[in-house]
Amino acid sequence: MFRSGLRVKRLVLVTGDLLIFQASLLLTLLLRYGVVERRIWDFHAIPFGIVSLLWIVGSYIAGLYDLNVLKNGVHFFRLYLEGMIANLAVALAFFYLVPVFGIEPRTNLFLYFAIVLLLGYGWRLAYNRFLTNSIFRNRVLFVGSGADAAKARLLLERSSSGLELAAVVETYPGTRFDDERITWHLSVDSLDRIIVEHRIHTILLGHRPDDVPKLRDALYRTIFTPVELVDRTALEEALTGRVPLEYVSETWFLEHLRENEKTWYETMKRIVDIILAVPIGLVALACYPFVALAIKLSSKGSVLYSQVRVGKMGKPFRIWKYRTMRQDAEADGQPQWATESDPRITRVGAFLRKTRIDELPQIWNVLKGEMSLIGPRPERPEFVEALVLQMPYYALRHLTRPGLTGWAQIKFPYAGTVEDNLQKLQYDLYYIKHRSLFLDIAILLRTVGIVLRRKGT
Repeated sequence: MFRSGLRVKRLVLVTGDLLIFQASLLLTLLLRYGVVERRIWDFHAIPFGIVSLLWIVGSYIAGLYDLNVLKNGVHFFRLYLEGMIANLAVALAFFYLVPVFGIEPRTNLFLYFAIVLLLGYGWRLAYNRFLTNSIFRNRVLFVGSGADAAKARLLLERSSSGLELAAVVETYPGTRFDDERITWHLSVDSLDRIIVEHRIHTILLGHRPDDVPKLRDALYRTIFTPVELVDRTALEEALTGRVPLEYVSETWFLEHLRENEKTWYETMKRIVDIILAVPIGLVALACYPFVALAIKLSSKGSVLYSQVRVGKMGKPFRIWKYRTMRQDAEADGQPQWATESDPRITRVGAFLRKTRIDELPQIWNVLKGEMSLIGPRPERPEFVEALVLQMPYYALRHLTRPGLTGWAQIKFPYAGTVEDNLQKLQYDLYYIKHRSLFLDIAILLRTVGIVLRRKGT
């Protein structure tokens, strides 16, 4: 399956990084001591092995295993450099704050970092240029309308999945896009020949097989070949991490949402919430005097403010946040969307939002069971009413507890309009469908990266 293929590509990246870390340690010791004796290797292997694992986690937090950003260019180089500098800071903290191995490798560590930086970036360049475009190349045949084929081509080009549109079987007349690399066909009768002629690995379906005469029978014959059948909605979901609203219907919810199957997950998640909320709450209490002083010095008004939000199953509850706007932010009494460059936000408030410190008082809501650490962000009832009018299925995001952070928060920029929130809903639906402890851990790690880079909203 193509989902398995995406996991294999990430596994190859992680394995390559681990091999680079080991080779870099060997080169470091060779350059420092001229020869790598068993005693020297054993002395460094375990601590640097732990550092390697920490760097894998750090690379994930930095987004270096996101296949959608693995494209050679300035943006990726900056992302790689930022991630590795953060990893160096983690290594320094490990060796000097946890000195259990009796080693303070000042010269060795910086030499090791320089070698990893060079070899690691070279490995990423090779992966992006050669492996993705050769070994991992997957030639795709699209079956559907010309307009949908154009959308599919754009989706594949924006990703680093290795999927390449090679041919189109146009089942409905329409406007074709001009691309000499792609061959167009008008009938499914010769589907077997098309697959062989264009060396097709995957057939991407733009509609149901029953919608086109003879298509179901033609696809049935492919069962006896290694060609994979993939629905366009499933592909878009896997590559973008969202569920496009154009595919959502009552049937979609009946097919994909089984809340009774999430009982064990919800129970475990609640236990994890309590375990993590207690130490986070203690840290929040220790930080309160300093945050309160900064807010008071920056603007007039209270330190905290509260709002009613919509929680699980549509039940309203009250949250508390550090005040980040002027006291008169809604002087007319009318709820207003917050925007990314909102003039009502104070200077201190902007910092609190970027670092997510303004959300810390909601740890109390987590302890009470009204919220979770991970989940869709809770919205104000006034906004929910407007959004439900535009999209009746919006209320289904309330199937799970709202969270301090969530999939939509790490994948989508600031939502300051009804339209933006409907776009954000696509990521919430993805989370509700795929939510698991593994996905929650991934969101938590990515949130750490956002906080450290102060890119929060």
